Amino acid sequence: MVAAALLFAAGLLLTPLSLAALLPRLPRRPNYAGRPTPTAAGLAFLPIILVTLLLSPAPAWAPAYLLLCGVVGFADDAMGGEEARGFAGHLRALLRGRVTGGQVKVLGIGGGALVVGAVLYGASASALAAAFLLAGSAHLANLLDVRPGRAVKFLGVFVPALSLGAGGGVLAGVAGVLGGVMTLFYFDLRGRIMLGDAGAAVWGAAVGCLVVASGPGWVWWAFGAAVLGLTLVAEFYSVSGIIREVGALRRFDEWGRG
Repeated sequence: MVAAALLFAAGLLLTPLSLAALLPRLPRRPNYAGRPTPTAAGLAFLPIILVTLLLSPAPAWAPAYLLLCGVVGFADDAMGGEEARGFAGHLRALLRGRVTGGQVKVLGIGGGALVVGAVLYGASASALAAAFLLAGSAHLANLLDVRPGRAVKFLGVFVPALSLGAGGGVLAGVAGVLGGVMTLFYFDLRGRIMLGDAGAAVWGAAVGCLVVASGPGWVWWAFGAAVLGLTLVAEFYSVSGIIREVGALRRFDEWGRG
């Protein structure tokens, strides 16, 4: 727990410094309101992830997976501007011979999750379940990251309870990112930056690591069902539209937004 606390504090300090250095170089894209906004701000997580991977006693699989998600997410940000949406859209693009950022994410983040699952559980059903939770959580954050602060809010409410069940080792592996998310949350919420896939994938993967660290059980089943259900819903309906129609969700979503 001491290592987790130190890395959390390091994330609080290092991430805003990284963002300040990156900000002039980040690409700008129109946000949901059409205002040009720096995107791929999640690149600011990479220094604290590297510190965790190289210097901390945390199990290497957690920060290594976060690093992979950040790199693959940034590749998607860099490709940008694609018309394909959802799994069906990316599959249709593939059948037409067109490579999309979404396909890169599925291969990179999904493939990395399978490796982590095999490292943790060998050739077993638990390995496949762990891989689904890791990749699915990263995907869920990307689904939510279409309005300022939404992905951090809706996944963040689960982090305190998940942290208690994760154990000190894996918690230390993601603590730097948790601290970093806290420092970027205000700027994301106020629409001054966009996390981009580089940030949302890392944030979602960090939550997924905490879920996986709880071990096979009801948390896996509940979180997995939520990921699967929301992914299927998003293929046919607008997640933003659903949130807008449900009063409690709408108020929570809009809280603090500039």
